Amino acid sequence: MNWEIKDLMCDIEVVKEKINDVAIKHGWFVEDKFVKNELETKQEHINFSASYLEHRIQNEHTVELLQVYLKEFGELIQKFHEIEKASS
Repeated sequence: MNWEIKDLMCDIEVVKEKINDVAIKHGWFVEDKFVKNELETKQEHINFSASYLEHRIQNEHTVELLQVYLKEFGELIQKFHEIEKASS
């Protein structure tokens, strides 16, 4: 039983690291792309519009990864409940 919990905790740590990686990567993206609070010139609007596809893809990938990791996390929580129930 103890080894099952240790194994489960290792899996939870892996998911936590994956979520942290996504958060860091998205933070870098935001810092790089959203330097100002407002676009002030026509050229800034044009440049931002030109990178719309890149922004959309980045955001979609971030959301998809987070959904996958949340699903994994939910499965690990379910395993924990099963272990807890079996030990009762």
